[in-house]
This record gives sequence, C-alpha cells and structure tokens, in this order.
Amino acid sequence: MKMLKSRPQPPRPDRRRSDQGLTRLEKLLYFVLVAVSNQDGVSFYSDARLAELLDIRFPHELEAARNELVARDLIAYEDGIYQVLDLPACSPRKGRDSSPPLADPALRSSSSLPPVRRTVLREAASDLESVKKLLERWGWSRR
Repeated sequence: MKMLKSRPQPPRPDRRRSDQGLTRLEKLLYFVLVAVSNQDGVSFYSDARLAELLDIRFPHELEAARNELVARDLIAYEDGIYQVLDLPACSPRKGRDSSPPLADPALRSSSSLPPVRRTVLREAASDLESVKKLLERWGWSRR
C-alpha cells in the first residue's frame, strides 16, 4: 500500500491564496497579465494580442475571463489598460518576524490532512503545460 505524502504547510496560512473557481483561461489570462505588466502592474496588450497569446477564438471568451478577474478584485480594467492589483493582506504585519506560529507538528500529521485529489493534480499539470506552451511561443524556452 502506497502512503500519500502530506502537503507542506504554508509559512503564512493567513495569506493563503485561492484560485478556486477560476477557469483555466482565467488563470492563464492572470498569469499573462502578471508576466507582461510593469512595476505598477500595468499593461496595455490589446484584446487581439491577448487572444493570439492565449489561443482564444471568440472575443466573448476573453471578455468573460477579464470580467471574472475584475469581479474577484485581481485586476482592474479601463479603456484598454489592465492593472494587476495588489493582493490585500488579511491581517497587517507588524514586523518582519510577526508571522503566526506554525501549528503543532502533532496536529499536522498526514492523517489530519485531506487526501490529495487526482483531478486537482491533473488540472495543475494541464495548467502548467499551458504555461510552458505560452512561454515557448514567446521564445522563453530553456536554453
């Protein structure tokens, strides 16, 4: 019988991000906007260019993905200008060493963690493959 490895616990559980509910296209659009934005998070790629990069066939697909990212407060969009927004902190940090204490190791045993679902792993692998293809298309392949 094979033992499942426990998932590593995040150093800042109070800042855990969730992309639960985002479609593959929404995740890829967000990734592209992060990758092409300047220091202020601003980018102005045209819809046509984004559709080309993301292999989108219909304009409504891009519009729906953009609207969902705006609704989730991940990006702002106005007059063709995108801005990747700063992620809000759930709790203010008082100092560099103010991370919450890690949970007691006894509480983090593999038996208390939910099992890793195969579908989640498959989706992550699919998303990673899509990102790799985007990077190759942009000429950012390994040298």
